[in-house]
Amino acid sequence: MHDFSISVIIPVLGEQENINTCISHLRDILGPETEIIVSDGDPQGSTIAKVQDPGAVTIISPAGRASQMNAAAAVAKGEILLFLHADTTLPEKASEIVHETFTLPSVTAGAFALSFDDNHPLTKLTAFVGNIRTRLERVPYGDQAPFIRAKDFHSLGGFPEIPIMEDVEFFQKIKKKRELIVIHRESVQTSARRYHQTGIVKSFLRNWMLRLLHFSGIAPSKLARMYKPNKTK
Repeated sequence: MHDFSISVIIPVLGEQENINTCISHLRDILGPETEIIVSDGDPQGSTIAKVQDPGAVTIISPAGRASQMNAAAAVAKGEILLFLHADTTLPEKASEIVHETFTLPSVTAGAFALSFDDNHPLTKLTAFVGNIRTRLERVPYGDQAPFIRAKDFHSLGGFPEIPIMEDVEFFQKIKKKRELIVIHRESVQTSARRYHQTGIVKSFLRNWMLRLLHFSGIAPSKLARMYKPNKTK
């Protein structure tokens, strides 16, 4: 089986406290030679200034998750691009899972199931319902560490540079082409910090409302004004 080279792309804004733990975990899981690209949306580079790993690639990009991920993808050298949030950790066998995914016929992209790092009933419900949705729709969110062949990512034009729902619109484009997106049962683990900062009930209701409004055709620019996540200090 051909071992694909992987580039991990981490868009960040105010992630000084998490970035080195994230990179260290990636080195343990994916190996010391894996390309890791940290794309900072802060013009001052506040997060990349704290990166301690000498092998990590750091860039500054215009703020916005889509812009930051596209900028990193433009310099990535790996055959596979894996997009990761700084507060999300991959499962132990992530490398094997990614490689095995692309041995399947007609597969364009993949992602992991979602879990959170706490046991609050609403965060567990969010993950449970979200995992059912992604298995039915085959359209993952960015916090599920989606991955795709670099050549396919570029041929699709990268993420649409919209303020919100760029991940959903990108993977819907793949789905419309009748290409396969594999959603694995192995889970990433994402921090529930933003749910606690905003309020778990409020976050749960807001996220589902935004998803329904997006499905109904409301413009991402309008949705972005409704979604105002707290910035990490």
